Amino acid sequence: RDALWIVIPISIIYSTIFVIGVLGNVITCFVISKNKSMHTATNYYLFSLAISDLLLLLTGVPQELYLLWFRYPYPFDNNICVLQGFAAETSANATVLTITAFTVERYVAICKPFRSHTTSKLSRAVRYILAIWMIAMCLAVPQALALEIDEQYSMCTIRRDQQRHVFTISTVIVFVFPMCVLTILYILIGLQLRRSKVMKRGIQLGSSIRLKVGNICVCRNIKLANGAQYLAVVIAFFLCWAPFHAQRLFAVYGGDQNHNEAIRTAFVIVTHISGILYFVSTCINPVLYNIMSHKFREAFK
Repeated sequence: RDALWIVIPISIIYSTIFVIGVLGNVITCFVISKNKSMHTATNYYLFSLAISDLLLLLTGVPQELYLLWFRYPYPFDNNICVLQGFAAETSANATVLTITAFTVERYVAICKPFRSHTTSKLSRAVRYILAIWMIAMCLAVPQALALEIDEQYSMCTIRRDQQRHVFTISTVIVFVFPMCVLTILYILIGLQLRRSKVMKRGIQLGSSIRLKVGNICVCRNIKLANGAQYLAVVIAFFLCWAPFHAQRLFAVYGGDQNHNEAIRTAFVIVTHISGILYFVSTCINPVLYNIMSHKFREAFK
């Protein structure tokens, strides 16, 4: 293992993240399930997000704590190595797909309010969420199968012959592509806000029919305020996950640099930082909702 001055602080950080993340996501699930007013398409996506975060915490943090103190030998067999990787990758993929899905739902609600009456139905949201989890599991299969117990070091690690294409494709699908989609959608939402403000000023002096249209613009602005909340969630999520993907790609393509002491030290530091941020992402969402959402704060009381 690493030196105690590294292991002990990281263990404390992991333990704190675990407690905050589990409590926050359990409370999120409880609030949404027990309050009928929270049974909306968007909150169903957030419920799914909380479940994926819980799964990531429960399957990941205990193992990371163990490996901090006992790096090897790996205490389980190869099947557990693969299953743990499958669970972690599934929950990570589900998180990304869920964030993308409810961002699309918010975009439709804000920029296409008339269409949202048909696309934001609860039954449809449930079907989308089930599809998200099925896709997440399918994407996780090749990643999990790329793991095995290294016989020399008795560690659950990546197969050298498979790691390049599997994890490069994973980075593109669950990081680069969603980032592009979300960036485009929020740019469109911002443009819609500017148009809505102009329309609202002109419509408020019009007839009763025009006032009705003006009310639609007001609703759009209200929904956009909610959209800002989700934007903050997305930004926080990707800030937490960018180091993880950077570390993973460096492990794939920078393996030949391991003989360089400076690069090896930098890689260890990045690995610890990315590991912490990887799990911090699981407790960002309930904190943001508790601080920013009046409806959630009322439901917590």
